[in-house]
Amino acid sequence: MFFRRLTQDRGAAKPSPDSGSASSPTPATPSASTNAPHLNVIPGGAARSRPTPAHGLALRTSGGGDVDEVGLVLDTLGSILTAHARHAFDLPDRSAEQITSELQRWQRHATLGVPVHEATGQSLGVRERDWDGVARTFTEHRREEVRYVDTTVTELRDALWAVVEAVHHSVKADVVADRTADSQLERARTALTRLQTGHIKTEVLGALSAIEEAFRSRQEQLQAQYQALAGRIERLGNQLEEAKRESTTDALTGLGNRKLFDAMAHRAVHMHALSRQPVVLLMVDLDKFKLVNDMYGHQAGDQTLVGVAKCLSKVFLRQSDVVCRYGGDEYAVILNNTDAKVAQMLSRRLLDAVSTMPSPHPNMEFAVGASVGIAEYDGEENVDAWIARADRALYTAKQSGSERIALAGATLAVS
Repeated sequence: MFFRRLTQDRGAAKPSPDSGSASSPTPATPSASTNAPHLNVIPGGAARSRPTPAHGLALRTSGGGDVDEVGLVLDTLGSILTAHARHAFDLPDRSAEQITSELQRWQRHATLGVPVHEATGQSLGVRERDWDGVARTFTEHRREEVRYVDTTVTELRDALWAVVEAVHHSVKADVVADRTADSQLERARTALTRLQTGHIKTEVLGALSAIEEAFRSRQEQLQAQYQALAGRIERLGNQLEEAKRESTTDALTGLGNRKLFDAMAHRAVHMHALSRQPVVLLMVDLDKFKLVNDMYGHQAGDQTLVGVAKCLSKVFLRQSDVVCRYGGDEYAVILNNTDAKVAQMLSRRLLDAVSTMPSPHPNMEFAVGASVGIAEYDGEENVDAWIARADRALYTAKQSGSERIALAGATLAVS
């Protein structure tokens, strides 16, 4: 144990008075010598008290023995502080060894009473130890660790997405170069087919075929590498994003806010250049929401927004699904590795969930609905153009009536 008991067991048990009569004096047990005087217990007088322990705190009695609860507390505290010191890591201004040495000094001070700033000295009692210093030292160290981890995670996340963006631009440049090379090869092949010199024509066409084959092989290898890289980046990116959610969370609904959507929309476009997997954007707008606010108040309107947010969270369950409040009564959803057909199916589930969610007001006589516009990223457009296509699809859905889904110009009625 970190705490050494500083008290000894009491030698003799306290004598018990005779149960016969509380008022009658009871003779004490005579000594071995027959000439020893007899001692009588006189009722009243000062009560016997247990000696004060060296650590300065009273001990509680349970049953027939003393239980040093202070020792148990200090032993547990010592285990916690030791683990804290043992697992220290380097900080910008101090090494792990320096941190461990300092924390161990305070741990010994707290549990054993060893003076913190003296090489030798008498052990201090519990009441004499610098408990404020113990709390201050370990609390400040934990705060330094939190600040360092937050800064490091932020820098790592920013660096990761900077790499993804750079690769995205590189891939786009490769696509342009590949198209140019394809065009030049096709022109060369067309020109060679018009030659009449058979031997030269055959040799050059064979060389062109070999070049095209090597070109296609390189493209396939690069695409496989990009896809593998995309998978690893996506997993790491999800873990890093979990570390910082507070600043990108909508206060009312608990969904992502507009800031998160803008960032994730650009990242979805960049990741598409690597993975070449489909990604879909859904724009969701509530039907009859203005009536809720006008007729039943903004509190009912807020409850409606929260209810729709819960519906969205129940429908779009994957970690890679990005669900955000876009603004007002409009929401945006980014579905990675999902095509338009699956997006339509999920949109129908969402409309069913919204139409059956609890009413935000007991006197409300109509149900709130929603309309959805869907746009699958085409691989060429920028983020603004992608959002604009989804917005146009949403406008088409709203013009077609309530609870409608529109995909790239074809309105789909929902029964």
